[in-house]
Amino acid sequence: MTSTERSQDVAHDKKADSLLPQTDVVSALSLLGFSLNESRAYAALLQESPATGYEVGVRAQIPRSAVYGVLRRLVQAGAARSIAGTPERFAPAPAEELIALLRKRFETSTSSLEEAIARIDTTPRPPDAFTVSGYDRVVEEAERVIRSATDKLVVSGWPREIGELGDELKKAAKRKVMLVVFSHAKLPELPAEIFSYELEEKALEDFWKHRLIVVADDTRTLIGATERAPTDNAVISETPAIAEVAVSQVALDITLLAQRRKEDVRATMAKMLGNRVGRLDSLLSAKPVKTRSSLSVRDKPE
Repeated sequence: MTSTERSQDVAHDKKADSLLPQTDVVSALSLLGFSLNESRAYAALLQESPATGYEVGVRAQIPRSAVYGVLRRLVQAGAARSIAGTPERFAPAPAEELIALLRKRFETSTSSLEEAIARIDTTPRPPDAFTVSGYDRVVEEAERVIRSATDKLVVSGWPREIGELGDELKKAAKRKVMLVVFSHAKLPELPAEIFSYELEEKALEDFWKHRLIVVADDTRTLIGATERAPTDNAVISETPAIAEVAVSQVALDITLLAQRRKEDVRATMAKMLGNRVGRLDSLLSAKPVKTRSSLSVRDKPE
């Protein structure tokens, strides 16, 4: 490789490194409702300003026919400032001022929405069960179910998803919510009763898929796929019977773990399952289980 080629590679690497933060700014602004070209133009102004429309267009890869319209929309939105002259130049609004402006507008908009909803005479009853799609939506709904808990939370999942939900789980513990968490993989520290085989997550991923169960107050349930794939989805239910089945499944997983480790989990089972545990034990002890062949002597083949 010649010295010229090496210099070109270094220059290319520096240019690529400089584009990384710009890409982050573009993505963040797009999420806040700015168009792709508006986001690119603002990011370009942050890197070098004041600049003419032509300079912004070249740097942000916006067609010359569109760039001045984009910049004037940024000025109107308070995200950029026009500097009179020939040619006209543009500068970005300081980042902290833009952030404060957007935050105020968002809060005002949400307050307006809240007031508008309050003026509606009737609010439709939410469905007993509904589905969401996409990893982020599954996690958001799991957080919502956790926030709704006032008495008890039962969670089964993988370290990655438990970590995503960690802040809400800690808040639930501060609310004195009884929290039980199960996983086959090793979990992070949490203010909860944790039951885990402490296996390596990557080793489990070779033959098991990421799944998540969250049950709040024996009523609200989320059961979902969390593979970080386009096919991720979850069912959220307000049906107590579904919550009962989900809690029983997690209880079974914990019981099997306890049997393997010869641990006593009766206190936890009592908290999770309530008086169902004691009543079943008393029924079983009162009537010993009999075993018998599925075929009687008469039915046995010769």
